[in-house]
Amino acid sequence: MRAVADVTIVHTVNPSTVPGLTTVTRAEQNDRRHLFAAYPKIPGAGPLSRALASAVDGQVKPFVKATGRTRPQPGADIPELNVQWSLTAAAREIVGVRLVTSQFMGASGGVTRETLWYDGVAGMVRPAADLLDGRRGLNGMVRQVRSRIGTEANPGQVTPDPRTFSSIAFNEAGDMIVEFSDFSVAPGSAGRVAVAVPGGAYEPLLSAFGMRARDAALDTQPSLALGSPTASPTARSTAPRPLPRTDCTRAKCVALTFDDGPGPYTGRLLDLLADRRARATFFVVGDNAAAHPDLLRRAADEGHEIGNHTQDHRDLSRLPAMQVTSDIQLTEEVVRNATGRSPRLLRPPYGATNATVGAVAKSLGLAQVMWSVDPSDWRDRDARLVADRVVSASRPGSIVVLHDDHRTTVDAVPQIIKRLQAKGYTLATASDVLAARHPQPGGAYRNG
Repeated sequence: MRAVADVTIVHTVNPSTVPGLTTVTRAEQNDRRHLFAAYPKIPGAGPLSRALASAVDGQVKPFVKATGRTRPQPGADIPELNVQWSLTAAAREIVGVRLVTSQFMGASGGVTRETLWYDGVAGMVRPAADLLDGRRGLNGMVRQVRSRIGTEANPGQVTPDPRTFSSIAFNEAGDMIVEFSDFSVAPGSAGRVAVAVPGGAYEPLLSAFGMRARDAALDTQPSLALGSPTASPTARSTAPRPLPRTDCTRAKCVALTFDDGPGPYTGRLLDLLADRRARATFFVVGDNAAAHPDLLRRAADEGHEIGNHTQDHRDLSRLPAMQVTSDIQLTEEVVRNATGRSPRLLRPPYGATNATVGAVAKSLGLAQVMWSVDPSDWRDRDARLVADRVVSASRPGSIVVLHDDHRTTVDAVPQIIKRLQAKGYTLATASDVLAARHPQPGGAYRNG
């Protein structure tokens, strides 16, 4: 029997089609909390960037305060906060950005969903409820949703409060998708609760802005009209020749690996690596990689290695096998489409793995690569301090974890390479460093 398609899946726009779009990430990994939050910055939409930053802060700050300085009990799971983004529209003078925040606090947690809309004509950010025509639109949408909502939800909790309608977008067929945060209209056990409202039912309820947003979301040839963005440089006029592989059984090697990108500093990092004839491995997050396929192509063309860091940077060790597989395969598709080659290496976010993750990695032909040197580069704004930590801790065969979404890290790279090369090290890929161990799919390797 053929599976029935989920009509509540929100239509999304490929972020690589938006000129000049960059991504902002906030990440933290320690024995008190795991945090990864990302959102886009779009040229010509400054108010939207500030609103997204504020929305992310509204999730991050309470989480950091709640996790404080107290470490979980031995054997207990580490609290996690994850903020994902997608574009629900990017056409004419309209941008829609959907944020999905997952929080895990041991015995509690849940998912919140919010879609922010940017009106380039007015130069203002609008909440999702602004797609509806005031109180009349809200009341009408309450009736539409109550008549369609599943039995797992309580229709009485769907009220004409704008905060109830925090996430409204559209699907490929043009239906309006109204989705709710966990616990707002149903128990947390119900999972995602969303309703598809057909055009004939929702169109009379739209505001003037809602009509424009709908048209932008469904534009088959989307093109933003928010000014003349200047895209960040991704390639030199003369590309360097790819560096050859290194035999690390003969050479004294260290692998510099960069997680969480690509981002706004990755292009400059590639310049620095090329200038110093150094190779590296990039473990990319699928959401960020989809926005920068040009950077993936350039890195691969210049002889660097592209590894898989999953689509959304979730802790895979607490996810079911089906979701682990999906998160890995989505990023694999992004990398393959950009470079023509699928990754052979997986770095589970936070280095969190278990038997389920290992089994999925094995089935997909991926070896898991951890690290042996962690300078905690996300924690500091002092490039020399980051370089000192890397150089002092590196040994033959070390695998260093860094993050190319941090300016400080990229600033530290010239010092790291210069000082390691002065000690006789060759900067190689993770695969070259691990080659003598013949890494097998599903296995976990940290070396050093």
